Amino acid sequence: MGMLLAYTRDGTIVATLDSLVIRDPQGNVVGLADFAAHEAAGRPLTDLWTVNSGDPTNPIKGSKHWPEWLGATAHGYRVELDGPAGQKHIAALVHRTSGYRRGRAVIDAAIADANARGVHDLRHLLGDPGHPLAVDAEGRTSPAVTPEPAPPTIRQAASTMTGFGPPPAAACPQRRRRAGGKVS
Repeated sequence: MGMLLAYTRDGTIVATLDSLVIRDPQGNVVGLADFAAHEAAGRPLTDLWTVNSGDPTNPIKGSKHWPEWLGATAHGYRVELDGPAGQKHIAALVHRTSGYRRGRAVIDAAIADANARGVHDLRHLLGDPGHPLAVDAEGRTSPAVTPEPAPPTIRQAASTMTGFGPPPAAACPQRRRRAGGKVS
């Protein structure tokens, strides 16, 4: 999945989007947007979001997917693009102060290696929307700490938040059934 980064002509990152909930026309939650799949399919990311730099002299040049979740620390980098016109992708993030380069090929190789070994939880490599990677002042990933358990999935959350009365007692451990079947 990863996050979206919006950048100006000089590559300065001015906006980030960690996740986006997709809803059907009736407003029901469908799931999370897969930014990588959207970009790989050649779909414009403006389908998902639009960004204004707020500075007419330095407008947004583009928006692309990045596989790691860096949270607000992403603003400390500039993007390096690669690929032919109309098919560009972020090849690297370069730390604006130290010059440290987070290469996309290295990250993609680490993901492929983990997948080949059957590792499906990649939060230690990529972070997640609620737990971005810890990055030091030089732009390097700090020693990994196992992230806390992920919050409930959208499907789990949606199934307990239908708007048709209180959620079932099983979804709320603090709620208990009293004699006679009533929930307290």
